[in-house]
Amino acid sequence: MNKKIIRAAVAAVLALAAGFAGYAMGGNAAPVSCVNIPTQTVSAPAVGSVRVIYSLDQKQNDKEIIALIDSAKNHIYFAIYTFTIPSIADALVKAKKRGIDVRGIVDSEQSSNSYGAPITKILTEAGIPIVTEKHATGNGIMHIKAIVTDSAYAIGSYNWTKSATTINDEILEIGTDLALRQAYENVLKRLLDAYKDNNAAAGAAAPISIGTIDYTNAPAHIGEYASVRGTLIDAYTSASGTVFLDFCKSYKTCPFSGVIFADDAKKFSGLSSHEGTTVTLTGKISSYQGKAEIIISDPNQISTL
Repeated sequence: MNKKIIRAAVAAVLALAAGFAGYAMGGNAAPVSCVNIPTQTVSAPAVGSVRVIYSLDQKQNDKEIIALIDSAKNHIYFAIYTFTIPSIADALVKAKKRGIDVRGIVDSEQSSNSYGAPITKILTEAGIPIVTEKHATGNGIMHIKAIVTDSAYAIGSYNWTKSATTINDEILEIGTDLALRQAYENVLKRLLDAYKDNNAAAGAAAPISIGTIDYTNAPAHIGEYASVRGTLIDAYTSASGTVFLDFCKSYKTCPFSGVIFADDAKKFSGLSSHEGTTVTLTGKISSYQGKAEIIISDPNQISTL
């Protein structure tokens, strides 16, 4: 084959590959070698900028969130799964006091447990409307970690906790792209409206429990708070790191189980030592695939005889 034809074919292939790479980056993005993600700086994001931050580079993602809050001029909407950092709560309260429209969505379990309830109290006492998720099945968590202001957004895996700031591997993206900012805001506004009647302040107060029941009766109390008691047969950890507390020899036909998600499993130790003993799980009974369960995120939710 003519060498000129071969060279032309190779050049065409390379051009197509470069074009595809740009498309994969989004629209007419520059080739990968030209992409420049600024290093982390604690400041409000500049117009047209994006920062992708790895938590352990500087261990100051909390300050990045506070800078975003402090730069807001009109409104702040946020949704956060676990929120325990008082300085971020203080920044939101200060924003409220300077006339910013501050509203938030939190997870019902995380915001009402022993470490989440104090933050919920700070926010609601400052007049910040805080709502929690309310799914029809009684199941499902509010797992979003995002904040949107009138000019910027931050989203990623980062929970607003000390461990997520200084110990965990987390990603936080902070940007000002108009379309992305609006897309995230639309989602948060949708949830704020959908859950507007589910006030977090009520959940942060001690939930009203129906008392202690046998695990076989749990399916009759979906959506209620209770202490569910039974003999723990197995504390099984799945490949994904989620722990299942089983009260029957066959989990497939068991009416109830306890669930500890992988993110929370590190808080627990020695669960297998309780196998064969009477265990009580306390929390909100939800439904998953037709069976009752309690999601456990705090060791205080488990007690033994």
